[in-house]
Amino acid sequence: MRAAHGKIQPQLTPLTPVAVRPLSDLVTDQIVDAIALRHLLPGERLVETDLSTLLGVSRAPVREALRTLQGQGVVVAAPRRGLVVGPFDAAWATQLRLARLSLERQAAVLACERLRADSARMDLIDTAIDDLDRARGDWLAVNKADIAFHAAIFEIAASPLLLALWRAIARHVLILFGHEVVDNPEFEPVLAEHHHYRDLLAQNRTDELAHEIAHHVAGHPTRSRPYPITTDQGE
Repeated sequence: MRAAHGKIQPQLTPLTPVAVRPLSDLVTDQIVDAIALRHLLPGERLVETDLSTLLGVSRAPVREALRTLQGQGVVVAAPRRGLVVGPFDAAWATQLRLARLSLERQAAVLACERLRADSARMDLIDTAIDDLDRARGDWLAVNKADIAFHAAIFEIAASPLLLALWRAIARHVLILFGHEVVDNPEFEPVLAEHHHYRDLLAQNRTDELAHEIAHHVAGHPTRSRPYPITTDQGE
């Protein structure tokens, strides 16, 4: 670009919009993180005013976050107590694993088909694995990268129904991961398992994938501990 007197002006790079998440979404994630880290226990009351003070926000985004989490079954209404953290017990863990198993097997088959047509989409999974590796030492970050790995498979599968169903349970899965983590778990076997999962997808080995997914959803023995893990926080 030239100015009127012939001087060359610097070419400006067009600015792109900055993605800003609604405050209520950030509050929702904070509450889920606290549940996953067991700072909020199953059955514990969730008082709107207390949460707004702890998080340094007004009550409106807290109220919206709790409404979202109630719709997803992460928090539930209890008689005479208001909203409480959901009953994340052995029955819940079993039901969640069965739901994951069915959804992920279907998504994996579709993802293999898509990857045969467009192998470049494997970049989504590779990025998630890189994030998983970088997160070592921080198990909440590891678990979130793990969620992103599975979300990438559903994105590649390109089934609106399966993706919607995955999103409906994704926060439950993060909580399950957090509740399963043992003291001083081994990270390398978890990373290796995800690399193996990735390779089976890339090589379209659907029969082996079905077995791998069952093993994967069951939880890695170096990371997992059995239920029950907490007790109800009655008042």
